Amino acid sequence: MRFNGRYIAALVIIVLVGSFFLFGTLFNNRDSGQAAQDGQAPSRAPRVVYETFTAEDQPGYLVLRGRTQAAREVSVRAETGGRVVEAPAPEGARVEEGDLLCRLEVDARQAALDQARADLRAAQQEYDGAVTLSERGYRSQNSVSALEAARDGARARLEAAQQELANIYIRAPFGGWFDRREAEIGDYLAPGQSCGIVLELDPLLAVAQVSESDVGALEPGMAGQARLITGEIESGTIRRIARQADPATRTFRTELSISNPDGVLRSGITTEIIIPLPARRAHLVPTTVLALNEDGHIGVRIIDSNDRVRFVEVEWLSDAPGGSWVSGLPDPAKVIVQGQDFVEDGAIVESVAAP
Repeated sequence: MRFNGRYIAALVIIVLVGSFFLFGTLFNNRDSGQAAQDGQAPSRAPRVVYETFTAEDQPGYLVLRGRTQAAREVSVRAETGGRVVEAPAPEGARVEEGDLLCRLEVDARQAALDQARADLRAAQQEYDGAVTLSERGYRSQNSVSALEAARDGARARLEAAQQELANIYIRAPFGGWFDRREAEIGDYLAPGQSCGIVLELDPLLAVAQVSESDVGALEPGMAGQARLITGEIESGTIRRIARQADPATRTFRTELSISNPDGVLRSGITTEIIIPLPARRAHLVPTTVLALNEDGHIGVRIIDSNDRVRFVEVEWLSDAPGGSWVSGLPDPAKVIVQGQDFVEDGAIVESVAAP
């Protein structure tokens, strides 16, 4: 029986291809068995690069955002009505306690004072005469007492007239700065209306709101630093921490007292307040390794002793050249610095130390 040459060539090719796949399978099975005997398995775990970080003593500090504020701000108001006839203190001027800010017209107050003085003299004379007659037996004690009461009433009216006249002088209640005038010459001021605003700027306060979690670390007398947005850096001490939280924000008002004898620092300036805290153990890690978990908590992915990925929540402390200071990591910590975005918590990985 004769075979065609083409059939013979095709049969040879089929035999060769089958032999190739057969021997390849046998060799693969042998290699796999050898690896199993050696306790090794083909590695299919993702590869990550880690770097080992150790904790250091990091001086802590609390950074707050706030503003400067005058220690006292008073609207100086009229205690009597009248037209303003004098306003000697210019806006922005330094004033001392008792300096005149506004003067109202005298009007009929001087006449009322003169009348009160005359009434008191007359009442005093009547009383003195009654006392003399009473001593001689010509006046009763009751009439003397009535004249004494009339004299005392006249004296009280004189004091009221003197006070009413003195009230036309509106003066600074304390030393500070006459920041804003609210009445000009010719204006009529009713009782209770303002002549102007006086600020006490020495000391100057740097005011901020502190959260519930941080307020326990602060106490009056602690040193602090205020960095004004205008460029000044001033030292001070905590003067007061509110005992009751703001019901809307649940934060506590904190005041840093700053010396400002020349009044150069102004009220209302945006300020960063820095309060040093006791040192704590922390790690300086690259900022790029910080991540958020599903709950929105900040943390770092590390590798444990079994090459398993763990997400560790941390507390961010501060930025620094080369990274961020965080607390909450084990010491030392193998932090994944490459590939952390492609592995999940609990995954087994192939870890390689960073060069």
